[in-house]
Amino acid sequence: MTRDGQGLELGNADARAVAALDFVTQEWLGFGKRFADFIAAADREEKCLMLPLVAASLVLTMYSPEGQAAATRYLARAQRLTAGAGARERAWLGAIEWWVEGDTDRSLQQFRRIVAEWPRDLLAGKLAQLLAFNRGEAETLLEVGEKLLAGNPDNRFVWGMYAFGLEECNRLDEAEAAARTGLALDRNDPWAHHAIAHCLEARGRMLEGVAFLNSVSDTWADCNSFMQTHNWWHLALFLIDLDRTDEALTIYDERVWGVWKEFCEDQANAVSLLARLELRGVDVGARWADLATYLKPRLNEHLSAFHDVHYLYGLARAGERGAVTEMLASLEDRAARARPFERETWADCVVPLAHGLAAHASGDMAAAARLLGQAMPHLRTLGGSIAQRALFGAIHLDALTRAGWNDAALAILQADERERPGVAATKRALADVYRKVGRTEQALAAEYQAERLARQYRAAHGRTGEAA
Repeated sequence: MTRDGQGLELGNADARAVAALDFVTQEWLGFGKRFADFIAAADREEKCLMLPLVAASLVLTMYSPEGQAAATRYLARAQRLTAGAGARERAWLGAIEWWVEGDTDRSLQQFRRIVAEWPRDLLAGKLAQLLAFNRGEAETLLEVGEKLLAGNPDNRFVWGMYAFGLEECNRLDEAEAAARTGLALDRNDPWAHHAIAHCLEARGRMLEGVAFLNSVSDTWADCNSFMQTHNWWHLALFLIDLDRTDEALTIYDERVWGVWKEFCEDQANAVSLLARLELRGVDVGARWADLATYLKPRLNEHLSAFHDVHYLYGLARAGERGAVTEMLASLEDRAARARPFERETWADCVVPLAHGLAAHASGDMAAAARLLGQAMPHLRTLGGSIAQRALFGAIHLDALTRAGWNDAALAILQADERERPGVAATKRALADVYRKVGRTEQALAAEYQAERLARQYRAAHGRTGEAA
């Protein structure tokens, strides 16, 4: 058998097939955007099983009906090319078959087995991590990263993959160190940038986060739209926490929304950033209406629970009442059809979360607080990162505060302050709640601390002159 650049056996592969697979591996792990040549090679391939399988996995990550249809076509072609395929390639075939059928649990377990037996298979590792990420399985994310690192300690991409698993397991010091080891191998790795951003955000190291991301942002121009918009999204989060919401809104307009408006990941970034800006009192104008234009076609897709709840909230904030009503009914139907492994996600998390988000957008804060509270214990199963899921916690906190559920809001704010003591907005919110419950002295102390932090932010910005 022929071998690819990772030393993995390939059945029926000529030099062009090997070159195509090596190229797509580097491009995918580097979050590039030059996939057209690989797709063309996969469309032409008539012997090597791996090309249509990798093409199928690539379009499945689009989370769109078009991607699902294309994956089905690639899978059908792959099923005709099994003669001469090795054990690893046949394992890939099973993983893609289950994914196309919607059984992402079995697909994930298959990719985990591939990584365990062939740890040099970096694409299998990437897909195992992606499927684990979509289910909120941080431990699996890390387990895959550990196996990849053991088999590829000098690979420039693996350190970032390992670091992200560590970060999602709240092993922040180790995660940051691993990501910086990766950057020592390749300054241009956007996934290592991303992992460091998560670590700094989790600790409330906002000034450091702005400085770091600005220092590497010149490397993102050749990234695909998700990685471009998402790393800029992370920079905007730091700016929001530094009370520099005008700069964050500029990032939304110039860097987050507009790269590829039809792509689900860009849409989720946009919804999340607008929502966070509004929670900090920013008037976002007509931006929700523009975003809703691209969300309305997605009402009944349900290819990703994580994306669905973002679509729903974006439509609700845009005032698209008919679309929201239709989508809520469709989500309830999807939950009723959930397989056992996904029932908690759809029935226990998505349905109350979606209704709670709709209630929040319409101003019914008591209903929002109650419904979002039902979803919170199951939020991990929604998928996405800790930082991404924090949006729904922030909306829940806003509902609790505005509904007058002060004791519950106070407990959340106190926990937030312990985790990230340098965020002035948290101290301001604490002061408001302290005052509502008659704890005037603590309210005054929190206000003083908030103003002191705000002065520090302004002074640091003036000294460094860093700008988005």
